[in-house]
Amino acid sequence: MDLPTLQQEIIQEEGGVILKAYQDHLGYWTIGAGHLIRDHEKEELLNPNMPITYQRGIQLFLQDFNVAIDDAESFTDGMILDDNAHECIIHMVFQLGLPRLNKFVKFKKCLSENDIAGAMVEMKDSLWYRQTTNRANRIIKKMEKSLNTNGGENGA
Repeated sequence: MDLPTLQQEIIQEEGGVILKAYQDHLGYWTIGAGHLIRDHEKEELLNPNMPITYQRGIQLFLQDFNVAIDDAESFTDGMILDDNAHECIIHMVFQLGLPRLNKFVKFKKCLSENDIAGAMVEMKDSLWYRQTTNRANRIIKKMEKSLNTNGGENGA
Protein backbone atom coordinates (compact mmCIF):
# COMPACT_ATOMS: atom_id res chain seq x y z
CA MET A 1 0.00 0.00 0.00
CA ASP A 2 1.36 3.41 -0.95
CA LEU A 3 0.56 5.36 2.23
CA PRO A 4 2.58 8.51 1.41
CA THR A 5 0.69 8.94 -1.86
CA LEU A 6 -2.62 8.29 -0.11
CA GLN A 7 -1.71 10.91 2.51
CA GLN A 8 -1.05 13.45 -0.23
CA GLU A 9 -4.33 12.58 -1.99
CA ILE A 10 -6.30 13.12 1.21
CA ILE A 11 -4.52 16.39 2.04
CA GLN A 12 -5.21 17.62 -1.50
CA GLU A 13 -8.89 16.64 -1.26
CA GLU A 14 -9.15 18.50 2.02
CA GLY A 15 -7.87 21.64 0.28
CA GLY A 16 -4.39 21.49 1.78
CA VAL A 17 -3.43 22.31 5.35
CA ILE A 18 -5.66 25.19 6.42
CA LEU A 19 -4.28 27.05 9.44
CA LYS A 20 -7.46 28.81 10.55
CA ALA A 21 -10.63 27.06 11.68
CA TYR A 22 -13.49 27.01 9.18
CA GLN A 23 -16.91 25.42 8.96
CA ASP A 24 -17.21 22.61 6.43
CA HIS A 25 -20.21 22.24 4.12
CA LEU A 26 -22.19 20.62 6.94
CA GLY A 27 -21.30 23.33 9.46
CA TYR A 28 -18.71 21.36 11.44
CA TRP A 29 -15.66 23.28 12.65
CA THR A 30 -12.58 21.96 10.91
CA ILE A 31 -8.89 22.87 10.72
CA GLY A 32 -5.69 21.58 9.15
CA ALA A 33 -6.31 18.88 6.56
CA GLY A 34 -9.89 18.01 7.40
CA HIS A 35 -9.47 17.65 11.17
CA LEU A 36 -12.84 17.80 12.90
CA ILE A 37 -12.46 20.01 15.96
CA ARG A 38 -13.74 18.15 18.99
CA ASP A 39 -15.16 19.83 22.10
CA HIS A 40 -11.96 19.33 24.12
CA GLU A 41 -9.92 21.03 21.34
CA LYS A 42 -12.06 24.13 20.87
CA GLU A 43 -10.06 26.37 23.18
CA GLU A 44 -6.85 25.65 21.31
CA LEU A 45 -8.10 25.35 17.74
CA LEU A 46 -11.02 27.80 17.48
CA ASN A 47 -9.02 30.89 18.41
CA PRO A 48 -9.50 33.27 15.43
CA ASN A 49 -6.58 35.45 16.55
CA MET A 50 -4.11 32.56 16.69
CA PRO A 51 -4.00 30.20 13.69
CA ILE A 52 -2.21 26.90 14.10
CA THR A 53 1.20 26.29 12.56
CA TYR A 54 1.66 24.14 9.48
CA GLN A 55 3.47 21.59 11.67
CA ARG A 56 0.46 21.41 14.02
CA GLY A 57 -1.83 20.94 11.02
CA ILE A 58 0.30 18.02 9.80
CA GLN A 59 0.41 16.58 13.32
CA LEU A 60 -3.40 16.63 13.52
CA PHE A 61 -3.64 15.10 10.04
CA LEU A 62 -1.24 12.26 10.88
CA GLN A 63 -3.14 11.48 14.08
CA ASP A 64 -6.39 11.30 12.12
CA PHE A 65 -4.76 9.33 9.29
CA ASN A 66 -3.36 6.73 11.69
CA VAL A 67 -6.78 6.35 13.31
CA ALA A 68 -8.27 5.91 9.82
CA ILE A 69 -5.77 3.15 9.03
CA ASP A 70 -6.61 1.30 12.26
CA ASP A 71 -10.34 1.79 11.76
CA ALA A 72 -10.13 0.60 8.15
CA GLU A 73 -8.37 -2.55 9.37
CA SER A 74 -11.17 -3.09 11.87
CA PHE A 75 -13.84 -2.49 9.21
CA THR A 76 -12.26 -4.96 6.77
CA ASP A 77 -11.24 -7.58 9.35
CA GLY A 78 -11.33 -11.01 7.72
CA MET A 79 -11.81 -9.62 4.20
CA ILE A 80 -9.43 -10.35 1.35
CA LEU A 81 -9.07 -7.06 -0.54
CA ASP A 82 -6.29 -5.61 -2.64
CA ASP A 83 -4.28 -2.59 -1.49
CA ASN A 84 -6.30 -0.28 -3.73
CA ALA A 85 -9.61 -1.25 -2.09
CA HIS A 86 -7.99 -0.85 1.34
CA GLU A 87 -6.87 2.65 0.37
CA CYS A 88 -10.45 3.49 -0.62
CA ILE A 89 -11.68 2.29 2.78
CA ILE A 90 -9.01 4.36 4.55
CA HIS A 91 -10.12 7.37 2.56
CA MET A 92 -13.77 6.82 3.47
CA VAL A 93 -13.06 6.22 7.15
CA PHE A 94 -10.88 9.36 7.23
CA GLN A 95 -13.83 11.38 6.01
CA LEU A 96 -16.70 9.61 7.76
CA GLY A 97 -15.22 7.96 10.81
CA LEU A 98 -15.75 4.31 11.65
CA PRO A 99 -19.16 4.73 13.36
CA ARG A 100 -20.66 6.26 10.20
CA LEU A 101 -18.89 3.82 7.87
CA ASN A 102 -20.27 0.93 9.92
CA LYS A 103 -23.74 2.08 8.84
CA PHE A 104 -22.81 1.05 5.26
CA VAL A 105 -24.03 -2.49 5.99
CA LYS A 106 -24.70 -3.53 2.37
CA PHE A 107 -21.38 -2.00 1.26
CA LYS A 108 -19.55 -4.00 3.91
CA LYS A 109 -21.41 -7.19 2.91
CA CYS A 110 -20.38 -6.68 -0.72
CA LEU A 111 -16.76 -6.18 0.30
CA SER A 112 -16.84 -9.29 2.48
CA GLU A 113 -18.07 -11.24 -0.56
CA ASN A 114 -15.39 -9.58 -2.72
CA ASP A 115 -18.18 -8.04 -4.80
CA ILE A 116 -16.41 -4.80 -5.74
CA ALA A 117 -19.04 -3.84 -8.33
CA GLY A 118 -21.77 -4.23 -5.72
CA ALA A 119 -19.73 -2.23 -3.20
CA MET A 120 -19.46 0.59 -5.74
CA VAL A 121 -23.24 0.58 -6.22
CA GLU A 122 -23.70 0.81 -2.44
CA MET A 123 -21.22 3.69 -2.28
CA LYS A 124 -23.42 5.62 -4.70
CA ASP A 125 -26.61 4.71 -2.85
CA SER A 126 -25.75 6.73 0.26
CA LEU A 127 -26.18 10.07 1.97
CA TRP A 128 -22.37 10.35 1.89
CA TYR A 129 -22.49 10.23 -1.92
CA ARG A 130 -25.25 12.83 -2.10
CA GLN A 131 -23.46 15.18 0.32
CA THR A 132 -19.94 14.87 -1.12
CA THR A 133 -20.55 13.69 -4.67
CA ASN A 134 -17.26 14.87 -6.19
CA ARG A 135 -15.12 13.25 -3.51
CA ALA A 136 -17.25 10.10 -3.52
CA ASN A 137 -16.93 9.84 -7.31
CA ARG A 138 -13.13 10.08 -7.02
CA ILE A 139 -13.07 7.26 -4.47
CA ILE A 140 -15.49 5.16 -6.54
CA LYS A 141 -13.30 5.71 -9.63
CA LYS A 142 -10.30 4.54 -7.60
CA MET A 143 -12.30 1.51 -6.40
CA GLU A 144 -12.90 0.57 -10.07
CA LYS A 145 -9.23 -0.44 -10.26
CA SER A 146 -10.02 -3.25 -7.83
CA LEU A 147 -12.51 -4.77 -10.27
CA ASN A 148 -9.59 -6.03 -12.33
CA THR A 149 -7.35 -7.16 -9.47
CA ASN A 150 -10.10 -8.82 -7.44
CA GLY A 151 -11.39 -11.02 -10.20
CA GLY A 152 -13.80 -9.16 -12.40
CA GLU A 153 -17.30 -7.74 -12.22
CA ASN A 154 -18.46 -9.62 -9.14
CA GLY A 155 -15.05 -10.35 -7.72
CA ALA A 156 -15.48 -14.10 -8.24
